[in-house]
Amino acid sequence: MQDVSFDWIDYYREFAHVLLQYKNKRAELVQLIPLIYEKSGLDMPTLENGELQDIDPFTIYGFFNKSIKEENRKRILMAIKEIFSIQAAIPLVFNSVPFLNNRNAIYYHFLPDRGAEDIDDLWELFDAAICYADESTYDKQRQVEQYFDRVINKKGNANSKVTMGLYWLAPDVFLNLDSRNTWYIYESQKIPAEFVASLPDVDPKISAKKYFQIISKVRQYLASTKGDIKNFEMLSYEAWRYSTEVNENEG
Repeated sequence: MQDVSFDWIDYYREFAHVLLQYKNKRAELVQLIPLIYEKSGLDMPTLENGELQDIDPFTIYGFFNKSIKEENRKRILMAIKEIFSIQAAIPLVFNSVPFLNNRNAIYYHFLPDRGAEDIDDLWELFDAAICYADESTYDKQRQVEQYFDRVINKKGNANSKVTMGLYWLAPDVFLNLDSRNTWYIYESQKIPAEFVASLPDVDPKISAKKYFQIISKVRQYLASTKGDIKNFEMLSYEAWRYSTEVNENEG
């Protein structure tokens, strides 16, 4: 595999730690959201019916991880860098970054349809995921599992959206199970059939237990092979590259 840059990882990781500081200061955070769009010169998406009351961190990551022009992605990241004093450089490329469907880029429901704990649960998953990425102990994994199962079973959330959010925070720890990666792992025949047969089935709303089993098995498989794909970000890049090649040949 050719040399591929993943220069977005440092920025995404640093912003996650900075954003976590607003977990209990969400009224302050809500006031900063319009400023992101004011500074970037872009129209703010609709985030609530009426005035924005609360927001979760994964939706904020969705601002710059959905299908928009790369120029606009960088403008949003530049505004965030200024507002939140991010030290990491603005990414030049976004290799292996999965993007949300623009029509489903928010992780909560608008009032009055969302549950009282919906946004709290998203923050708890975000917090637990960062803590686990920093120190991957069994107890911290259990915290991730608890909130993963809560969040993925909410209406509008499923494998792609939830695991994508975790991957943005720590691609060396969390595997993105969007449709492209799932196809590559399970169906592309680029991975030995005997290994694929050892993996749990991927349900539309996978359990945290199965998710961590897949993470563990895929990580062990990548470490054991002689190929160039040695981590999840390289796997995601190759899944994108190969699926694009297949689609072009079929077209």
